[in-house]
Amino acid sequence: MASKNNLTKRQEEIYSFIKTYINEHHRSPSLEDIGSHFEIAPSSVFDHLKALEKKNIIKRDKTARSISIVDGNTKQLKALELDYHLQDGRMSKLIVSNLFIEDDVNYFAIEMGDDSMKNAGLIPHDKLIFRKTKSAKENDIIICMVNSTEEVMIRRYTLQASRILLVPENDNIPSKVCKEITIYGILTKVIRNYE
Repeated sequence: MASKNNLTKRQEEIYSFIKTYINEHHRSPSLEDIGSHFEIAPSSVFDHLKALEKKNIIKRDKTARSISIVDGNTKQLKALELDYHLQDGRMSKLIVSNLFIEDDVNYFAIEMGDDSMKNAGLIPHDKLIFRKTKSAKENDIIICMVNSTEEVMIRRYTLQASRILLVPENDNIPSKVCKEITIYGILTKVIRNYE
């Protein structure tokens, strides 16, 4: 990577704006975003980006919002596609940024269907992102199947003597005592729409 000391003052400002924008919005700014912020014409924005690219500070391709920072401390922005299990039984895809989850880990997503975990802040229609795993630590929130009944549930995982206790986060629902469960994943992220 070229030294940022070789940048002009305006190039340094644009580089800083791009980096901040990506960190805040999880996507790169458009040429219009940059032009509007600095009150400069699109042709000037294009010239500055071309210069930054030539100095190996940024990378771009021909698609919209494709600017990425060439920096060991900043990830190149990528869209990741997760299997998304909806409550009505359908399967869909959920697109998330690699700034939100790691791109070298297996994840899947589930639509929260009830209020069994409301005291943990999980409410119906939340998109729950789980890291695929077959084991869990005490107090992890997991999705699992109770082997004796084949019931799949999202619960807090705890151990009690030689038994497994699946604890809901809702005072009106009792805990489930089990001998054997199959763990599918551990909750890592929650996405909620407010509209």
